[in-house]
Amino acid sequence: MARKKFVIGMTVLVIAFGFLFFQGLDQSMMAYLNVRDLESNAPLQSDKVLQVTGIVQPGSIQLVSAEQTYYFVLQDLENPESRVRVVYRGIVPDNFKPGIQVVVQGEYRQESGQILAERILVKCPSKYEEDA
Repeated sequence: MARKKFVIGMTVLVIAFGFLFFQGLDQSMMAYLNVRDLESNAPLQSDKVLQVTGIVQPGSIQLVSAEQTYYFVLQDLENPESRVRVVYRGIVPDNFKPGIQVVVQGEYRQESGQILAERILVKCPSKYEEDA
């Protein structure tokens, strides 16, 4: 009888830990898109946490110092006509500047057509790559 209770208890624990593991895994996964993909599938991506890669459009960076909020436009790497607006509140990386490739992590809001960024990752400049 004690062995049966032990087996049932262990089974319940394994199922519970499995459920929690897959629940956490599902919440931590983010779609990785470029701006062009986001534009073409905007309704499907609305209110989801995404990672979007692109180039910071030159002349688009605006800073509201009092709020430490940055507003800028992210262009597609291959098609500069594909763009999305980004709002980021916080401190940007040191090498964040116009014309540089970045990955923006945040939630896409279809009603405003912008990404509310939680994080900005700057791609390594080509000057760090070895010449071929």
